[in-house]
Amino acid sequence: MAAASESATGGDVVADVLVVGTGAAGLSAAIAAVRAGAKVLILEKAAAAGGTTIKSDGAYWIPNNHQMRTKGVDDPKDAAIGYMARGSYPFIYRKSQPRFGLGEAEYRLIEAYYDNASQVIEDLETAGILKSGIVMLPDYQDHWDESKVLRGRILLPLTPAGDLGRGRDLVKILLGWLTAHQVPILYKQHVVGIVRNRAGRVDGLKVEAGGKERIIHARRGVVFASGGYTHNPELMLNFQAGPVWGGCAVPTNQGDFVKAGIEQGAKIGNMANAWRAELILEQALEFPSVPKDVWQPSGDSMIVVNKYGERVYDEKRNYHDRARAHFTWDVLNSEYRNKLLFMVYDQRTAELFAGSFPLPATGDSASYVISAPTLAALGAAIQQRLDSFADRIGDEKLDANFASSLEKQIDRFNADAKDGTDQQFGRGKYPYDGEWHTAIESIPVKGTKWPENPGANKTVYPVDKGSAFFAIILGAGTLDTNGGPVINDKAQVVDIQGHVIPGLFGAGNCVASPAAAAYWGAGGTIGPALTFGTLAGQAAAAVS
Repeated sequence: MAAASESATGGDVVADVLVVGTGAAGLSAAIAAVRAGAKVLILEKAAAAGGTTIKSDGAYWIPNNHQMRTKGVDDPKDAAIGYMARGSYPFIYRKSQPRFGLGEAEYRLIEAYYDNASQVIEDLETAGILKSGIVMLPDYQDHWDESKVLRGRILLPLTPAGDLGRGRDLVKILLGWLTAHQVPILYKQHVVGIVRNRAGRVDGLKVEAGGKERIIHARRGVVFASGGYTHNPELMLNFQAGPVWGGCAVPTNQGDFVKAGIEQGAKIGNMANAWRAELILEQALEFPSVPKDVWQPSGDSMIVVNKYGERVYDEKRNYHDRARAHFTWDVLNSEYRNKLLFMVYDQRTAELFAGSFPLPATGDSASYVISAPTLAALGAAIQQRLDSFADRIGDEKLDANFASSLEKQIDRFNADAKDGTDQQFGRGKYPYDGEWHTAIESIPVKGTKWPENPGANKTVYPVDKGSAFFAIILGAGTLDTNGGPVINDKAQVVDIQGHVIPGLFGAGNCVASPAAAAYWGAGGTIGPALTFGTLAGQAAAAVS
């Protein structure tokens, strides 16, 4: 594939298709456009490729995929869309109504995902670009009536050696194909505007690099895959629905397409939603982009409580839904009751599950871990830690009865745990809880003095009140936001009247996500990115 050429006028670069961003959405869009015969130029704001995808675990959630069909797992369309629709639009979902109560545009996006996702992944494999392996772990809403298929939709990239890869492997594979086909990438390119011709079609971008601005032209179309707005404080303040402390997205994810899209009259949607996650508060305060989210609090002799010493959820549920618990509003006290939460555990969990994030590995320490010999001392130590960064989080105070309430809460938890139950929140009752706990997030260290959990419910074990206590402060964050210009089922951006903006396409976290409020399962971010990125690249290349 020949590189983009210099324009005959003004020395501006010209390509058939411009792609903005090098995460899963951008790379898949570029691959699709190249395979359709277009000359492609990729623009990346950062100094290196990969976007937030390169930091991820690399899974992509693909309904009715070829791997699950090979295993004899049936994933019929109506049932799959019902599952997706309930999660995406829980407030308008109606099981017995046409389109499950969704509007036509919202339904068609989800339908387009089901119809195209598997085909996209199969085609990439057939073409020798990307091979995938299956992970038979439960989806996130495993207990719903709509969850007809519990396992099989999670895929991971296969490395050249045949091992299951991660996000960095996915980026390497897709980027390697583009490099082999001589597709140029320009780095440190900040897109500051969209250019349209006299007929109204998008035919270029205003790009700032090295302190200079220029226009880069596109003969056929522009695909935005530039990430969300996690690192735009103004957008976060004005659009997110609760206290968000930071995120996993790369620092360049500043919502550039929101501003550029609004300037072009694009319809904006899903701005209040995000791919949510719980973060270690102190990492969020220290790093512009946190190294990792707390997928599932590790250990079994562990609970998570609020400032009143109360548990507020099943600690083993998925990170997206747990993070939303931080937004609970206390009507009487006019406060976010769970603004910060505290992961409390004993010496046994600290040692037996050492190295299962966020617990430090054996022999290591972590500055964010607070320790004390008693519950009363733990409460005092937590308050001291909160006070130490009050200038950044405000005046956060534990309830005066925090320690005594925490002790009562532990006693209640322990009484249930002895029977292998959790009467408060049902921890371990559901497949997701136990299977992700035992397979991924809480792996016992061999050779310690501590007994492993002998019960059927591996997620609960009595907290040892005679040992030292530890705590980690948790806050709500994002993997990235997922709102922005609205696209249709062909990944075309639409204006406020719902009309297509000619030549403008989008995919990934920079657009209003087809998933809306939902996180359907592991890979629920990258699955739509790959699918709609491919659709965007194909559609852009087809513009005449």
